Amino acid sequence: MRFWGPCLLTATVLLTAPASALIVVSGKIVPEWPDQPQRAARKALAAVGQSDGFYANPKGVVHGLTLLVDFSDASPAFSALEVDDWLNQPGFSENGLNGSVRDYFFDNSNGVVDFQNQVVGFYRASKPKSYYEGGNGYSGASELVSELLEAVDDEVDFSLFDNDGDGRTEAISIVYAGNAETWGQGLWPHSGGIDQTRDGVRLNRYQMTAMEDRFVLYTFVHEVGHMLFGWPDLYGFGNYCVMGNASDQANPVGINDFYRADQGWIPFIEITAQTNARFYADVNAGGYRYVNPERPNELFFWSNIQNTDRWSSLRGKGLVVLHFDGEIRTNEPPNPLSLAVVQADGERELDQTMWPEPGSEQADFYTATGNAELSASTNPSSAWNDDSVSGLRLYDVSASGESMTFAVGSGTPEPGIGGAGGTGGVGAAGGGGRMDAVGGVAGNAGMAASAAMPGASGAVGATAGIGGGAFATSGSGGALAGSGGASEGASSGLGGSMSGGAAGGGDAGMNGAAMGGRAGAPSGGAASNLAGTATATRADPVSEESSCGCRLPGTRQPGTLSLYGLALSLLTLLRRRRGWMYRASAEAARPPEGS
Repeated sequence: MRFWGPCLLTATVLLTAPASALIVVSGKIVPEWPDQPQRAARKALAAVGQSDGFYANPKGVVHGLTLLVDFSDASPAFSALEVDDWLNQPGFSENGLNGSVRDYFFDNSNGVVDFQNQVVGFYRASKPKSYYEGGNGYSGASELVSELLEAVDDEVDFSLFDNDGDGRTEAISIVYAGNAETWGQGLWPHSGGIDQTRDGVRLNRYQMTAMEDRFVLYTFVHEVGHMLFGWPDLYGFGNYCVMGNASDQANPVGINDFYRADQGWIPFIEITAQTNARFYADVNAGGYRYVNPERPNELFFWSNIQNTDRWSSLRGKGLVVLHFDGEIRTNEPPNPLSLAVVQADGERELDQTMWPEPGSEQADFYTATGNAELSASTNPSSAWNDDSVSGLRLYDVSASGESMTFAVGSGTPEPGIGGAGGTGGVGAAGGGGRMDAVGGVAGNAGMAASAAMPGASGAVGATAGIGGGAFATSGSGGALAGSGGASEGASSGLGGSMSGGAAGGGDAGMNGAAMGGRAGAPSGGAASNLAGTATATRADPVSEESSCGCRLPGTRQPGTLSLYGLALSLLTLLRRRRGWMYRASAEAARPPEGS
């Protein structure tokens, strides 16, 4: 055996198939982990960090171990330090990447997960790579894993990688020199089980990827999705999640919003057959869920996805509607899928093949200019998988944009607009209140006329409306939401539950009770809607009884302060501070050159 280079690094991978990774247990490819729990849907509004979802919910700093391997017939393309940068460096950009592996999970989780890897190696395998690539199935990979763990045992304290104290490691990655060769055989990228005990902990799951000859993100983060979170391969899902097609090897799409909400990374609002209301849907602000009351493992979930940032490779934008059925344990077309995209055009091209091409198109999205309704009478319909009527009617979807609106229900919608506002919360809420995601923390929505406390805008320009459990954010130079406070010439009215704030110069009225205040404009332009009418420039007082568009459990009387909201506010500030510290100190934390 030999080790060379600094013992603190990790690596990358390039995959040749449209979708890559596999879960392998006892040498066999399986659709999911055998110990994957079957959990029922949560019944309440999600809170950030909530951990009783369908899948494993690691959070905070997650320490992973990555082992580097080379062979007599395959040399590594990168040095240890280069690989370390790819894995851990904030803003890593070689080969055009939009960040490191750590950045990818930090961004997708809104700061809830900080995945950091310590890497040991390189280890020189006892046999050439061609040997491990042969044999039946994954026998070569199994042999290499056992050989590698035995070789590094004296160098590694495996107990350091039990992040939650349950006696099991969560994230052991193996990156080998050379290319991925034959699908489903040898060293082809996959996640697998180990079942060894070292340093008093059980070595549980691992993932294996090829280093290749250029830095990319897709395969490594896809495999981490299997290993760390338990997500399955989403065949038939197209480009709507990193667990599906590899639409862009270097800069893959994000993680679908149903999985993100299940993790507690974004909030969601529960919709039922009794809901008749209009809602906002803003990018990265949360989603909406409609659960089958007879089979709580089945549900619809929808949110606003725009083809920007990590989603820039999508060929469309608008509301994406997903259909989840936890009793279907695979995503293998043409069989019914555990998680499917409800394609707005009703064509179902995605779920008829493993690797659909194209993996996305504008016709898949719900918008005013395409299909603006999903109900029992539309194609596609909102029926459950057993063809029974779900009762869901999603309609009157607005034009696509960073902020969208829609209605649900079969009756007359309640006055005002509630729902999920966006991070950065530019503009103001309608009568029902808007739910803003601030640093990954969701405030309760739908509480008109709760008290607001002044928040600190500081360097991030965020303002927390704490009364009513509501969090508000302002754009750069935006208004402080509070009791008559003013910032940058933008004054805020009294008596609202929260305000999205004004991006510059506009007066910010609070949730339809502005007391003569004028609605803040998203960018200093036309006034936003406070009273539930698109052209309103002045908000009239609105009572809690008449204005709530998305009434949620636990609504308090006006003027009361939520201790829960205060706690979430403090958590938000701590998470933001951690994010600043992580990015500011990353370089200082790296080992010296040649150490």
